[in-house]
Amino acid sequence: MIYISKNTSEAKQLSKQYNDKKLRRIYQGIYTDDLHEPLEQIVKVNWMQIVSHLVSKGILGYRTAFELRTLVFKGGSIVFVISTYSKTIQIPGLTIKVYKGNNQDYLEQVLPGIARSNSTRLLLENLSVVRGSEYQGIKTIGIEGVEQKLTRELGFHGEERLNQIRDEAKNIAEDLNYTSEYQKLNQIISALLSTNPDQNSLITPYAKAAAQQKPYDSYRIQLFEELIIHLKRSNFLSRQYNYHSKSYKNLSFYESYFSNFIEGTEFLIDEAEDIVFKGLEIKNRHADTHDVLSNFTLTSDYSEMSITPQTVNEFIDILQRRHAVLMKERPEKNPGQFKKMKNKAGNTLFVDPKNTIGTLYQGFELYKNLNPGLEKALFMQFLISEVHPFDDGNGRLSRIMMNAELVSNSSYKIIIPSVHRDNYLNGLRLASRDKNFRTYLKVMDQAQAYTASIDWNDYGNARKKIEEDDAHLTSDEGIAVYNRVLRQLKLSDISA
Repeated sequence: MIYISKNTSEAKQLSKQYNDKKLRRIYQGIYTDDLHEPLEQIVKVNWMQIVSHLVSKGILGYRTAFELRTLVFKGGSIVFVISTYSKTIQIPGLTIKVYKGNNQDYLEQVLPGIARSNSTRLLLENLSVVRGSEYQGIKTIGIEGVEQKLTRELGFHGEERLNQIRDEAKNIAEDLNYTSEYQKLNQIISALLSTNPDQNSLITPYAKAAAQQKPYDSYRIQLFEELIIHLKRSNFLSRQYNYHSKSYKNLSFYESYFSNFIEGTEFLIDEAEDIVFKGLEIKNRHADTHDVLSNFTLTSDYSEMSITPQTVNEFIDILQRRHAVLMKERPEKNPGQFKKMKNKAGNTLFVDPKNTIGTLYQGFELYKNLNPGLEKALFMQFLISEVHPFDDGNGRLSRIMMNAELVSNSSYKIIIPSVHRDNYLNGLRLASRDKNFRTYLKVMDQAQAYTASIDWNDYGNARKKIEEDDAHLTSDEGIAVYNRVLRQLKLSDISA
């Protein structure tokens, strides 16, 4: 807890407690009774209360007003504030940069003791030119950030809201001298609302897609952005896989076997071995047989699984091509063709067909900013799972796309054994419905750790371990033994 002196009497009382070593001083007039936590962490948690005390009549501005959080700066953090004077205040772990400006008009309250620029004014502030290299990329969200904000407004509230913002911004610009910033804002809005926008007038593909009237699922885009935050906060272990043709073939067999089992295409392991290794078809199960075989055809092809998309057009092409292979024996499912009818699983309704292409476009732009390996792999799997772009086969395709990201990065694939199925599906549900990503990330990390724990060079030994660990059983039958195995593995530090 922090204590802030509001008058001379309180200052003397707090100073005495400080001298008695009952408090620690954060800054003049600001103390804490936490004698152990680093001061930088205490400041980070209580920064708004501290700013409202240290900056007389200050309001949050620029990127701080937009994101309402501290920003990483020189090994610590920084916030940007507007008041009647200019000043830089340094406290443990935090720089408070105060700019002289209007601190009375076009505001909205954040907490009882502090306000920020309102939603339209902060758009103008974030389009201002940042002078000097010290705050480049930190002080404002820039044109790209403003484009994304306006694009979301367009998606949620339509053209009327953008016209309203433009009218409000014009008045604010005249009153607060944001003439050049308004010109930039007006250009962005005009491009977004134009039926034939100049391709050079917008920067982000996100905005360009909206202007070109490629509709997308706004909720899913928010969901993907939330996932990225959790991916970036997590400290994933690197589990490097050294390619060997025999081990890769054995691993790919179980990848295909379990991936189909998740979707309800259930065979005994012996039956799946007959399908893949002997080319036999299980009686009265032609399509099911080829589901397993087609999956193995893709996943066992090391060259194919080393391909990852570099552009959005490649992404679309790869999805359609792999889906066509995966579902070739189910022509009624329209192999390689995006869905035309809505689809759902339980109570989860996936992206509307009219929004499929646009949502994939937007999702891919987010994917491009992630690191190779688990970050891209887990994002890709969740993206395909949430969009569900085809009539059927989406779960299997999502895991194929995920593992291609891992193969291309020389990392172990993720295999979801039958015993782990319920945890996997529950993780997806929690992420999709509640934006609770921890279970999903934890389950996937556990699955990769388990995959990496098996010696895939000898097929007999690999199968023996899977059966000893009860990994081939249902959750009800095998989870106790399997969980004991997981507790012996080294797992990643997953963000809460």
